Amino acid sequence: MKSFEIRNAFVDYFQRQGHRHVPSSSLIPENDPTLLFANAGMNQFKNLFLGLEQRDYKRAVTVQKCVRAGGKHNDLENVGFTARHHTFFEMLGNFSFGDYFKKDAIHFAWELLTKDLGIPKDKLYVTVFETDDEAADIWHKQEGVPRDRIFRLGEKDNFWRMGDVGPCGPCSEIFFDHGPLAGRESDPFKGIVAGEDRFVEIWNLVFMQYEETAPGKMSPLPRPSVDTGSGLERVVAALQGRFNNYNTDLFTGIIQTACDKLNWNIEEMIQGELQLRQDPKLAKVAGRPAGQLREDLAALRVLADHTRSTSFLIADGALPSNEGRGYVLRRIMRRAIRYGRKLSEKDSFLPAMSEALIQQMGSVYPELKTRSPQILSTIRDEESRFLQTLDQGTAILNDELKKARGKGLKNLSGEVAFRLYDTYGFPFDLTRLMANEQGVEVDETGFEGQMDQARAKSKASWKGKSMQSDEKHLISFAQGSREKNGTTVFTGYDSLSGEGKIVALSNGSSDVASLKAGESGLLILDRTPFYAEGGGQVGDKGHLSVGGAKARVLDCTKNNDVHLHHIEVESGEIKVGATATATVDRSDRRATVANHSATHLMHAALRQVLGTHVTQAGSVVDPQRLRFDFTHNKPMTPAETQQVENLVNEQIGHAVNVEARIMKHQDAIQSGAMALFGEKYGDEVRVLRMGDFSTELCGGTHVGNTSQIRVFKIMSEGGVSAGVRRIEAITGDLAVQYLMNQTAESLKAQAAIGGKDISAWIEAKKDEVKALEKEIKKLRGGTVNVDDLAAQATSFVTKSGTAAKMVFADLDLDDREVLAQVTDQIKSRIQTGVVITIGKGDGSHPILVSVSKEISGDVKAGDLLKEIAGAMGGKGGGRPDFAQGAAPQREKINDVREMLKQRF
Repeated sequence: MKSFEIRNAFVDYFQRQGHRHVPSSSLIPENDPTLLFANAGMNQFKNLFLGLEQRDYKRAVTVQKCVRAGGKHNDLENVGFTARHHTFFEMLGNFSFGDYFKKDAIHFAWELLTKDLGIPKDKLYVTVFETDDEAADIWHKQEGVPRDRIFRLGEKDNFWRMGDVGPCGPCSEIFFDHGPLAGRESDPFKGIVAGEDRFVEIWNLVFMQYEETAPGKMSPLPRPSVDTGSGLERVVAALQGRFNNYNTDLFTGIIQTACDKLNWNIEEMIQGELQLRQDPKLAKVAGRPAGQLREDLAALRVLADHTRSTSFLIADGALPSNEGRGYVLRRIMRRAIRYGRKLSEKDSFLPAMSEALIQQMGSVYPELKTRSPQILSTIRDEESRFLQTLDQGTAILNDELKKARGKGLKNLSGEVAFRLYDTYGFPFDLTRLMANEQGVEVDETGFEGQMDQARAKSKASWKGKSMQSDEKHLISFAQGSREKNGTTVFTGYDSLSGEGKIVALSNGSSDVASLKAGESGLLILDRTPFYAEGGGQVGDKGHLSVGGAKARVLDCTKNNDVHLHHIEVESGEIKVGATATATVDRSDRRATVANHSATHLMHAALRQVLGTHVTQAGSVVDPQRLRFDFTHNKPMTPAETQQVENLVNEQIGHAVNVEARIMKHQDAIQSGAMALFGEKYGDEVRVLRMGDFSTELCGGTHVGNTSQIRVFKIMSEGGVSAGVRRIEAITGDLAVQYLMNQTAESLKAQAAIGGKDISAWIEAKKDEVKALEKEIKKLRGGTVNVDDLAAQATSFVTKSGTAAKMVFADLDLDDREVLAQVTDQIKSRIQTGVVITIGKGDGSHPILVSVSKEISGDVKAGDLLKEIAGAMGGKGGGRPDFAQGAAPQREKINDVREMLKQRF
C-alpha cells in the first residue's frame, strides 16, 4: 500500500466507527505555553480530557502533524542514524472522550491492523501494564491473541501520565516483527524491552481511567477515556516491507531529489544497505566503500527529515531566529545545510527537496501549497546566510580541535563553542556533532555559562503592566471561577458601561473575600464591557464603582474564557457578591478600535500591493499605535508604502459600514474570510467585514464605520527576522496631529530656503557635500609623501625566487578610502612587493595589506593581515592580494615592525 492509502484507510475506518474526523492542529500550540511544538495527537484535545471544554462529539480521529526537537521530547541527534527517529512525523490517533473504553479501543486497533490493512497476526505482539488483567483478558479472549504473545511491562513502559497530577492510566502497545534481518535479538520479549529495531511499536493505546490528585494517590475517573497514537511512518514501513522508515515512499521521493543532483539512485543505495545487513563484512557496496555508503545515507536521511520539519514549521508560521521555537527551527535548518555541504561543496539541497515535499504532500496539507513562496524563500534566505559563515566557522573549529588534540585534550572549551554560535551562527549541537566526529567532546556547561553572561548583558528589565501575580494561582483562580460561575459574558461590542456581579476576588496570590482602598488585585465579573487582551489587541482600561467604593481597572486579561480585571482600589471596600458598574475608558477604546480596524484594512492592502503570500505574523494594537508583522522577503519600496497608505485612506474616505456576523467556522472560511495565524477559533466564529475590501475572523473590537478611523499614516517599515517585515502606523487624532506638525515644519523649512522645492534643494546640497568630501580626501592623501615612503622600502626575495620590496607605513589617517589610495600609490612605485599601512583611529585603528599579484602565491595578504592584527589585539581578513582589518592596541606597533623585519 502507498502511504497516502494507509493514511486514508485509518481515517475512513474510524469514520465508519462513528468518529469525527478532526483536522490536524497547527504545529504551533494554541494557548499552551508549556508546549514548544505539537508533539502528540492528544495535544489539541487536552482541555477535553481535563473537562475544561465541551464539543459536540465524543469520538474523534486525527492525523496530527508532530515535531519533536528541543525540550523534553528531542530526537534531533538521533535523526538520520536510526531507523525510526524523526523531528517531524504524522501521528494517527483515535480518541474517546468518556464514550468507549478498553474493549472497543482494542477491537478497533486489532481489526484495522489485521483485516483492513492486512498485517499477518503472527507478525504482531502486544504489551499491557503489569497489573492490567482486564486488558490482557480482552486481547486474549476477545481478539484471540495467544497468551505467549502478550507481555506485561512495568510503569516505565506501560503507564501514562499527563503530568504530575491529572488524568492517567495504563496503556497497551502493539509491536510489529520486522524479521531476523532487522535486528539481532530473536526473543520478542527481550527485543521489545531492549528497544531492538526488529520489534517496533506501531500503536499505543492509552486508557485514562484514573485521576491522580497527588503522586501515587489515584481515584477512578467517572468517565474513562481513550487516547491512542500510531506513527504513520512506522505503519508504512511495516506494510511496505522496509526495515527503515526512511526507505518508504514517505521519504524516497524527497531523497531522490537530492540524489538527482549527485547522479545517485536511492533504491540502489537501499539495496546496498540491505546487502550489508546480510553480509556486514562487505568492503564495497553500491559502487562505494561500505562506510561511505552509511555516511551518505545518513546525510540524505537528515536532509529528508529536516526538509519535512522545516517546511511544515514555516507553513504553520514559525521562522528561524535566535529565540524559542525560531531557534529550534534554525538549529534544524543549519544541521541540514551542514549535512548537505558534506555531500557536495557546490549543490544546494534544501530548497529543491522542500519543493518535492510540497508537491508530494500539498494535497493532504494545503497549507504547504498556500505558503510555498514563504517556505521556499525562507529556506533560501537561511541557507544563504549560513553558507556565508559555515566554511569560515568550520575552519576555526577545525583549528581549535587541532590545538586541543595537540595538547592531549579531549574537550573543546565552552568559550570556543559560544564564539562559533555568536559570531558564525553555529548552534551548539552542530558544534558538538562536528567535534564528536573528530573524537572530541564539547564543554556544554561552559557554553551555557557564556550564554548566561550574554543574556544578562542584553536582558532588558521587564515591567508588568499592572500587578505581578503568581502564575499557578492565576490559572487556578480563573479555572475555579469558571467551574463555579461559568465563563464571563462580554458585553463590550455594544456598550462601554454595564453592571455585573463580582463573582471572585484575588490579591494576586490567593482568593480573598474583599479588597480595600490602596490594595491591588484581580476581579472577576459575571458580565463585563471590558475587552480582555487577545488577538493582538490590548485589554481595556477604565474604572469600577461599587456603591461608595471605587477602583481603577489597569488592564483586563483572559484565562479559560474568564475575564480578569486587574484593579487598584481607590476608595472604600469591594466585596465578592456585590454588583459593580463597570465603565471602559471611552477615549482609549475609541483610539484602540480605530487602530484595530486600520490593521484589517492595511492587511488587505498589503496583499493587494505585495501579493497574496502576505499573511499576518503578529500584531499589537493599543491606543497609541498599531504594529503589524507580516510575511514578506524584502523591504517595501517608498512607492509600495505610499500605495498601501492610499488604499487604506481610500477605504476610510468611503465611509464603509463595519459588519460583524457569527458563522460556522467552515462556512466563514468558504465565504472567503481570512483566518489569522496563532489565533484559536471554535466551531462558531465572528466574521468582520469591511465592504468588499476586507473580511477576517476576529473577536476584537472595531469601529462601526471606516470613517471613524479618520486618517491612516505609516510611521516605519523594517525587518524583524528572515522573511518577516514590521509596519508601525498611527490613526485618528495622533495621525491628524502628526500630519499637521509635519506640514508646519515643511512650510517653515521652505521659508528658510527662500521658498524653493525642499527635495531639490536637499539633493543639490548632497551633491555639494560629496564634491567637498572628495576634495578633502584628495587633500588628505596629498599630505602623505608617497615617494619618501617608497624610498624606505626593504628588499627581499620570495620563496619562488622573485625579487620584491616591502613598505611599512605608519600614517595619521583614519579614512580607509584615503589609506587604500595611498597604499595603491606606494605599490605602483615599488612595482613588485608588499605594502602595509596602519592608520590611526579613535579606539580602533585601520590596517591594510596589499600584495602584488605575481607574488601573492608566496605572500598572502590575508594571512599577513591576521598576523599583524592579532599582534595588536585585532582581527581581519581578505584575499591573497588585498586584506584589511582593525586593531585597538596601537602601542604594539613597534612589535609589528620587529616582526616584519624578521619576516622580510
